[in-house]
Amino acid sequence: MTGLLRRIERFIATGEGRFGRLAAAAARFGIERVEPYRRLCERRGVTHAALDDWRAAPPVPTSAFKSLRLAAAEPREVFRSSGTTRGGERRSVHHHPYPDLYRTVIDATFADACLPAGSGRVPILSLIPDRRAAPDSSLSFMANHVFERHAAPGSAWAVARHGIDVEQARRWLRSHDRDEPVLILATALAFVLLLDHLEGSTADAIRLPAGSRVFETGGFKGQRLETTPEDIRRRSRSLLGLDPEAVVREYGMTELTSQAYSRPGGERLRTPPWMPFRVLDPETLEEVEDGEPGLLAFFDLANLGSVCHILTEDLGVREGNAFQLLGRATGAELRGCSLTAEELGAA
Repeated sequence: MTGLLRRIERFIATGEGRFGRLAAAAARFGIERVEPYRRLCERRGVTHAALDDWRAAPPVPTSAFKSLRLAAAEPREVFRSSGTTRGGERRSVHHHPYPDLYRTVIDATFADACLPAGSGRVPILSLIPDRRAAPDSSLSFMANHVFERHAAPGSAWAVARHGIDVEQARRWLRSHDRDEPVLILATALAFVLLLDHLEGSTADAIRLPAGSRVFETGGFKGQRLETTPEDIRRRSRSLLGLDPEAVVREYGMTELTSQAYSRPGGERLRTPPWMPFRVLDPETLEEVEDGEPGLLAFFDLANLGSVCHILTEDLGVREGNAFQLLGRATGAELRGCSLTAEELGAA
């Protein structure tokens, strides 16, 4: 384990250290250890010796993870995105040499963002597959670690081979509607499917205990479902007895190690101190003014084992120290991403 890795772990866990210095050192580490990234920096005239500001480190498009091995050391975990291979589509692959750093991130952020106030271990229902079912999913890695740290006896995984097991989920929720607060882990799609099932049931409505929470992540990945966060909150109240503040949204991706979270019941997403974000002009990749839409870019110290500066294909707008997610960029809005991918040599 390198000294830089230990310093980053301390910064994430305790706040000890200075982000600017750690970020510049992490960017230089990437130039030293990740060959495709070194080539990109050379083409941009960014040298190891002169790099003292993380903003000067070129961001790498998420699409590069589909064709390039971006690893600073031999990986101990390999995470793949959930995209299909139909039509020749490739999945992003994140080679992760430092999975304990991922665990440190989860320990530093998840409980404060998602657990009912004042709780220790809580009953958890997961609509996210565990690692046995999805060994290369970074989300399943996270869910397993959350279970190890926070799940009370009687917690359950309501996932079947074909998808979520809605009947098991309904029975579990029914058995916990008079006890202590519970936590539901779900993708947005899985949670909507559960609500659909409950809405079509003839059984009495479930009333979960006050303080219960829902961890909701991801979008609908092309599914033809028309819904809004407001509609999800309304149906959660009607079908589960959850107050409007119960749903916490998480923003993460295979190519990042850290996550952004909303306040309970809110829409604006906030990043932790070790993962600042910027909003960039899609063509020039220059930072735009607050309130203007652009591509979201993140500098994630926990990505030390691959590339820290990541350019997404998601559009957002900065609102103070948070951002509002606007959706996926179209082909015409990804010119900056495409040009950078060409410089990297990504197919």
